[in-house]
Amino acid sequence: MAQPSSPTVVSRTTLARPDWLVQFGHRLRLARGRAGLTQQRLAAPDLNKSFISLLESARSYPSVETVISLASRLDTSVASLLFDADELRRETAHNLLHLAWLLDPATRGEEALRLADAAGALAGGLPPEMRARAVLVRARVAMAASRLGEAAVAANEAAALARRARHARALGSALALRGVIDERRGQYRAAIATLQRALGIMRRTSSVRSEEGVWALLSLAAAFGRTGQAARARRAYRQALAVATRLHLPRMRGRALTGLGMVEWMLKRLDEAVSVFSQAYAAFEQDEDLPEMARVLSNLGLIRREQGLYAEALAVLERAARLRERQRDARGLAATADETAQVLLAMNRLAEAARAARRAIELGRASGDRSRQAVATMTLGQVLRAQGRRKEAIEHLQAAMVQLRRLGMRPHAAAAQVELDLTRDQRPSGVAATR
Repeated sequence: MAQPSSPTVVSRTTLARPDWLVQFGHRLRLARGRAGLTQQRLAAPDLNKSFISLLESARSYPSVETVISLASRLDTSVASLLFDADELRRETAHNLLHLAWLLDPATRGEEALRLADAAGALAGGLPPEMRARAVLVRARVAMAASRLGEAAVAANEAAALARRARHARALGSALALRGVIDERRGQYRAAIATLQRALGIMRRTSSVRSEEGVWALLSLAAAFGRTGQAARARRAYRQALAVATRLHLPRMRGRALTGLGMVEWMLKRLDEAVSVFSQAYAAFEQDEDLPEMARVLSNLGLIRREQGLYAEALAVLERAARLRERQRDARGLAATADETAQVLLAMNRLAEAARAARRAIELGRASGDRSRQAVATMTLGQVLRAQGRRKEAIEHLQAAMVQLRRLGMRPHAAAAQVELDLTRDQRPSGVAATR
């Protein structure tokens, strides 16, 4: 900590001293008394008694370093020296809400909710803008737990509170969160309208250059991408990347780069996509974000497969699998096993492909991921057809198609139907199947 600075002495000719300075001196004197310290002992070792006297009589302005140092010596808080009881309750409630907002809602959601509740109890009824922030904490925790309906209700409540308080920054935050929720629910056009409105408010209040602003830009870009608006998606991802870089947020920077990689992939600019995904991996590696690192590697593996670079694809997917094993991520491992099976199928390494597909099915079943289980069943059906095991292939493809339809995965179900028709049209080869 920097050493406390020398006092700035208030001139004797000054007719009125600021009230906060007078109150600070009074609280400092009371705190010193409670601690049982003389002015000399409080000043030691790097200040002097006359400085403490000047502060207590409001004849000197303390620096930030001085207030922090004195609070530490008195075993009290900075806020207790600066605020009266009502101000202190409000300031503490602000700090509790700030801490709740900083916590990861996915891993520390219950703690965030307790802090938000404590803020409300402490302040004895928060003002509308602070109540809006407390409700947004609930919305974020619900969203992280995939309770999107509950999250949407809370985001709407926060927006209503912000409107009543005419608090633009809180309204921008509430609308941004509602837009993110809409994007995650697949309501892309509604998300675009809400997020554009939120970002307009954030720009007017100079709050777009924040982590919340980056989240809003990322969701807006994703919604543009889902509705086929590649150019607008690229612009939004680049804006998110610029803000995340400026704020030194490696995880957010990685997500912006991942989005840009997805846009390049969508436009069939595969070499550019590989380059951007590699940058995303480096950003996530800096933040030691293993789940995102694994996802980027999976995408790289799929691109390499699409390019026909099967050996590279397998090597990348093996790295993704190792990361997911470290996390004990059964759902992620199921996805990687299925992707590996598809590469091995393309390489005509059919026995290995069958083993990988069966492992994907088992992992999908163990993790409760029915969608991955169904997709891997379709992959296994393709492998069995390539092995000449037509009857088994038909059984697996039919089962996959039924399950995919039941899950509402229409494009996958249509693909399974095509594979099933191809298999039914295939004449038995009479070649012994290899296992």
